[in-house]
Amino acid sequence: MNPDTVIVTPAQLTRFAEFLEDSAKRLRGESKKMRDSISAAQIVWKDEKYTVFHRELTHCADELERFSKTGHKYCEFLREKAMLANKFLNRR
Repeated sequence: MNPDTVIVTPAQLTRFAEFLEDSAKRLRGESKKMRDSISAAQIVWKDEKYTVFHRELTHCADELERFSKTGHKYCEFLREKAMLANKFLNRR
């Protein structure tokens, strides 16, 4: 067997896809909370440090959103792989 080959079951792929999807949803929720906190802080925080805070927190929220979208995309890929593996195993 080639050492670059990884063997998993369709059930393992499906479980990981579900875990990834749940993680992506949580990250999207955290991103929204971060954006909300940016807005809330602006009401009471009026000095120059707010600009730095706003820029950094917005960047973090953008990264969480990007990771969430990537995770969701790979969930679909993993589910498709699991479905194809199931079809293959059922034909044997």
